[in-house]
Amino acid sequence: MTITLTVSEVRKALQQAAGRAPSGDGSPSTALLGTMFHRVISELLRDDSACNLESVVRDLEPDLSEWKRVLVEHTYDQLLGPLLTTQSASLREHGDQVMDLWTAIQDAAQWLAELWWQITDNGTRSASQSDSFWVERPVVLDLQQPNWSEPVALVGQTDAVLRHPVTNAWCVLEWKIGQTSPVIDLAQVCLYHLMLNGMNPAKTSSAIAVVSFLPGRHETLFQSIQIADAQSKLMDLIGSTAGVTGESGSKQEVSKVIPAGRPSNLAPSGNPAFSPADSANEQTWVHPSKTVVPSIVRKPEQESGPSNEWLVENRDKMLRALRRFGAPCREIKSPAIGPTFVRFFLFPESGIRQSKVLTAASELQLHMGLSSEPVLSTIEGAIAVDLANPNRRAFPFSELMMHLPAIDRLFGCPKVPVGLDLSGNLVWCDLAVVSPHLLVVGTPGSGKSQWLRAAVAALMQTNTPETLQLLLIDPKQNAFPFMAGSPFLRRPVVVPGNDRDVSEILGELVEIMVERNAMLAESRSASLADHVRKTGAALPRILCICDEYADLIAGNRSEKQAIEHQFQRIAQVGRAAGIHLILATQQPRTQVLSPSIRSLIDCRVVLRVSTALESRVALESGGAERLLGRGDLLFKSIGTQRLQGAWLPEEEESLLMPHQLYPSQLEDFSSDEMR
Repeated sequence: MTITLTVSEVRKALQQAAGRAPSGDGSPSTALLGTMFHRVISELLRDDSACNLESVVRDLEPDLSEWKRVLVEHTYDQLLGPLLTTQSASLREHGDQVMDLWTAIQDAAQWLAELWWQITDNGTRSASQSDSFWVERPVVLDLQQPNWSEPVALVGQTDAVLRHPVTNAWCVLEWKIGQTSPVIDLAQVCLYHLMLNGMNPAKTSSAIAVVSFLPGRHETLFQSIQIADAQSKLMDLIGSTAGVTGESGSKQEVSKVIPAGRPSNLAPSGNPAFSPADSANEQTWVHPSKTVVPSIVRKPEQESGPSNEWLVENRDKMLRALRRFGAPCREIKSPAIGPTFVRFFLFPESGIRQSKVLTAASELQLHMGLSSEPVLSTIEGAIAVDLANPNRRAFPFSELMMHLPAIDRLFGCPKVPVGLDLSGNLVWCDLAVVSPHLLVVGTPGSGKSQWLRAAVAALMQTNTPETLQLLLIDPKQNAFPFMAGSPFLRRPVVVPGNDRDVSEILGELVEIMVERNAMLAESRSASLADHVRKTGAALPRILCICDEYADLIAGNRSEKQAIEHQFQRIAQVGRAAGIHLILATQQPRTQVLSPSIRSLIDCRVVLRVSTALESRVALESGGAERLLGRGDLLFKSIGTQRLQGAWLPEEEESLLMPHQLYPSQLEDFSSDEMR
């Protein structure tokens, strides 16, 4: 039986075996900025893109300096600028990193202009990008070694491949922004070289280049003769990772994988310097035994997932349907089984574009006899196909409580639980770090209100009234029945029409925000947490939650504009002052969610919606219309994850209510009660 490995899995094995290279002095980059960099470069190189390189310089005079200038302007106006506008809220406090991104993209655009200048003989002849560039090209390689018990199928996807205009050699380019690890990155380049040129590296003739932007361009070119020995060592690691040799890779072996490179001649100038990357430390949450009401905490129910027969049957149906559709694929690893859906991991056969597979949802529904279209996406170089779990399991609040962190009575906890991932890990949105505000969207039956209730209940279990205050706006008067009399409320739940003008209440919140920002300036603090750290006195974060935003702004035009204006002011400068928004709506239409609101609140929790158009408004892409409801959601922050949200049953609400009034006094319970 053939064992399938992805390039991502081999890369992880390299990281583990190498112990991850120590940090260098390159500028750090967030995952969001790296994603934006890749998207821009992809649009410039894809032959089917309306904004690609060839379309920009096609009608220009043969003047290299003019090509560079126009391409840089085009790259910002048509590609990077709109992305920065969309992500402005998340990037507001990362100005230096954004400038590094812009420097990297300018350098990349100018370098590509130089390459295209050479390809077109100094601009004197026409050329096709499809003949010179491959973008996100799927590569499949079947490997076999004498000491392996089974063959290994290695699958991956290159960021970009170009044929050099001078040497005529194919070069695989790994686009990076920020710090890189020379051991890991160059080992993966050896891997790509092997995949691109076949199973016998001794007979290859093409070179391979590493192009890094840190943010300036650094290039290293490796000839095939230089990396033949490295590929031999890499084959040993592949065999041990696939489990076909009975051995495991060692740090010593990995350190020998990389030969010395030389400066690349892909462009007129280059610097073969590299800066290794450091890895982020993951935070481990401790079970909050002192803050959890013991009577409602319970372990997850152990329900059986789909049978092996179900998995095999649906995999075979899927592969047959894709082959009939003209997009044959292979399964590259075992399915992942989550509480809501089962994810199959596929990879297109050689010569099949990934984009064709991603359009096969309706074909799969028809030929597999599904009740709705499956959700298709790309994850770690593979195509993920999500099918509904026939034995779906709910995620009640009692299980969520086992994941909650302990109370910090000085700083509180600004983390909102979003949902469970496929591995059973709870994904959080940190309002102080990831995004200060959230937009929650979902039609009736999607689980939107349940998600809000569970989020509020979790925040109350991880804070005290001294670290968190809630301003709840409930136009329908049924979202937060368990909050009556809670000391966490700044004021009773606001019901538009029954209370003062909502815009006035929001105006008071804006005044508090202005006062706090002045206080932070006086104490020379960058954030609320920084101020608390300096003063040693708790200051509560204020979270404003509106359950049905569309109803709130359904009044006359002047009232709508006043409310929108106040929300916009809070969304713009509320983060540092510790004032946050969660706006929820059943109606993700452009008339409800204005462009300014969507731009300022870029972190989204999107449950099932009615149409693909609503999904694009809420998520900037389709897919949410195919969700299964009852808490099945897409979380868009840095990338998009599919999760299962929690729900708060009525019986658990009633158990919370006696205790949530005085969470700071829970320590008064005896140790027996707390058990």
